[in-house]
Amino acid sequence: MSFANKIIISIHRVVEPVKKLLQRSSGMSREKVSASQALEWCQNFLSGAWTTITVEQMRMDRITGGLSNYLYCCSLPENVETQNNEPRKVLLRIYGESHRQHRGTLLIDSVVCTLLSERKIGPRVHGIFPEGRLEEFVDAESLLASELSDEPISRKLAGLLSEIHRLEMPLVKEPSWLYRTIERYLVDLPTNINRFEREQDRAIFKEFQAVCNFKEEYDNMRSLLSTIDSPVCFSHNDFQPGNILRLKSEPDNYTVIDFEYCSYNYRGFDIGNHFCEFMFDYKSATEWPFYKVDFTLYPNEIQQTNFISSYIDSLKTDSDRATLIRQVMKEANYYALASHFMWTLWAINMAVSTSIKFGYMEYARSRFTAYCVQRDMLADAYNNNEGRMPPKFDEELLCSTKNPFYQTYSKN
Repeated sequence: MSFANKIIISIHRVVEPVKKLLQRSSGMSREKVSASQALEWCQNFLSGAWTTITVEQMRMDRITGGLSNYLYCCSLPENVETQNNEPRKVLLRIYGESHRQHRGTLLIDSVVCTLLSERKIGPRVHGIFPEGRLEEFVDAESLLASELSDEPISRKLAGLLSEIHRLEMPLVKEPSWLYRTIERYLVDLPTNINRFEREQDRAIFKEFQAVCNFKEEYDNMRSLLSTIDSPVCFSHNDFQPGNILRLKSEPDNYTVIDFEYCSYNYRGFDIGNHFCEFMFDYKSATEWPFYKVDFTLYPNEIQQTNFISSYIDSLKTDSDRATLIRQVMKEANYYALASHFMWTLWAINMAVSTSIKFGYMEYARSRFTAYCVQRDMLADAYNNNEGRMPPKFDEELLCSTKNPFYQTYSKN
């Protein structure tokens, strides 16, 4: 690094704290990393042309859509040529507040992403540091929620998830992640309503207090799921459209990102979690709460069969196909309860721990609404021996007392 660059970086290190103070007092959004720090990481891990530019020359753009981390695209200026094989642009991932509290999760994430990078399954990892990492900037676009129900796309995604489930990773093979994570979120739940800055968040928290005992509900759910047999495999645990990218150079091919929640887990959770995501749209919403939900989009039997049959075909198993489809469908729809419950708790904790702009409490209420309604539909089907699978959401049901939040429910 040149002496001039060192001076510029030193100046920025002095200016940044003052800049942040001014932003805080003026209500401006605060970035989680300075341009000078980003350039330093790029220079250390990428070398080449990156060591020749100043912080003013580097382009640094915030990427929206991250609900747990802060994402930036760092680029070389157009008039600067590369010297070796260094990339012209990279993705800078800065871990969010909730992740930084649990370093073990970040260690697993870094190891897994590095291994996937070497196996050319995920984006290349250029560098890892305590605050985050530098990744290959994939020229791709995330899927739309509406595309999950497209039959050909769904079959492709099923094969991709099946490939992930067959991976061998140097992680604990026992399926302890799911319940350990839920229990950690339970412990971290806020008890003081004043921890919520927004009046709307405090109102929703009061709604939760009136309708739910999370610890009791957790015990009941865990007892129910103990009766559902589901094999354990390496799982993504957040297989949703924002983490599935369509390559612009190969529109029929997809890649998966963000393995920060990965673990060995029950197969039913990963598939059930994916089915839950049919209802949630995080990409097209441009106003608060920055997501849309339509519970009636939960995949029906035809849609689930389309996905599960393709998933099973990728396994190349000798098991009876029809029987296995019904088995996986049962696993997925029951473990969808665990998905809704876990992300409910995650969202409540995020509401008091991050500055990312997202309606976390509204989202928590949506996920718990789905949890309660689906839980009761599954119980009714089981008690009446109807064997109804999957459960079906409709507006009449959502406006009834089956929905604990029916008084404030409205289709958005």
